[in-house]
Amino acid sequence: MLELGDAALIAGAALLIALFNAVLAKRLPLYLAGRRLSKLGVTLHKPDALKLVPDVEVVAMSYNRILTCNEYRITDIVPDYASQNALLTVAASAERDAENPLGRAIYATAISRAFRLRKSTDFKELPGRGVEAQVDGRLIRVGDSRWLETLGTDINTRLRTKIDQFLVKGKTVVVVCTGRVARGLIALKDDFSDDAKNFLAELKINKMETLLLTAVPKKMANRIGKEFLIDHVRTNLTPEGKAREVQIFRAKGKVVAVIGSDVQDLPALSNADVSFMTAGGSLKSAELEVKPDFELPKPESFLTVRALASKVIDALKLNGRLAAAQLVLIPPALLSILESPPIPFGHAAALAGAIIFGAIIAANSLRMK
Repeated sequence: MLELGDAALIAGAALLIALFNAVLAKRLPLYLAGRRLSKLGVTLHKPDALKLVPDVEVVAMSYNRILTCNEYRITDIVPDYASQNALLTVAASAERDAENPLGRAIYATAISRAFRLRKSTDFKELPGRGVEAQVDGRLIRVGDSRWLETLGTDINTRLRTKIDQFLVKGKTVVVVCTGRVARGLIALKDDFSDDAKNFLAELKINKMETLLLTAVPKKMANRIGKEFLIDHVRTNLTPEGKAREVQIFRAKGKVVAVIGSDVQDLPALSNADVSFMTAGGSLKSAELEVKPDFELPKPESFLTVRALASKVIDALKLNGRLAAAQLVLIPPALLSILESPPIPFGHAAALAGAIIFGAIIAANSLRMK
């Protein structure tokens, strides 16, 4: 027969294992899911975010890189005073240090044509608006016409007509100006992604609403919305405007996920219930103080995360019931320490029960692998 000290030791071990099982029940499925996602190229920064993903009702996304192939190309150059080459040279000189995809496409095109760029200083980039820099001592701005108009820029009727024509065709237009005078336009096109169309179709099948948050004008965005059958389209948005739209949907009681790739998506990502950052954009995880919940190799990976998150929820629910069920072992284990326990319950039985519950919890969690 065991001594009282031995009985207490075995009962204590049973209690410790039961407590360990309770922690294991909550954390092991999340840890294993993170390992599995890592093998699929998905980085999980906040494991608890997996619990929210199955409840997502609205998926908000930006336009660039999410719905497009991320291959901007210049389609039209419309100078007002100078030649096409001169206009592109000035624009590329100002965009030399740009991080936005339009600026990089303009710069890359000028370099590929072996243009001799001019020296630029005092570069400044305004996400969602454009850039400005001193080029040969002149203030050059390249960006969205609405932003330039707020600065008092004169855009003549001919150029305005061209802007409307390009927008209706689904092209993105930037205005190149010297001081407060528009010198011409550069139109760029980024083709729609077939993968994005399939992705949005899957979202609809899974009964999730889609929300497009974009800085592009309404004329262009309406075409995008019809092409992709998007539920909600919000246009002419600054980065802060994107965040505001996310807050509006959350205020309606919706669980909102945001998928972004650029610095201008950061405010929206920060205001989402659950945030996803895709590869290839100007957002770099290493440079962010507050990281998004997930990093995806491509937008469609959201569906993979959601499918796995549903399994995580199922595993957590069953683990929670198992962790609660093992609590029945605790009173008998404590009473078994007494010399004459009111309930005949062996010390070893309590220990064996805790071990068995732990094994079942671990086996259930391993479904995440």
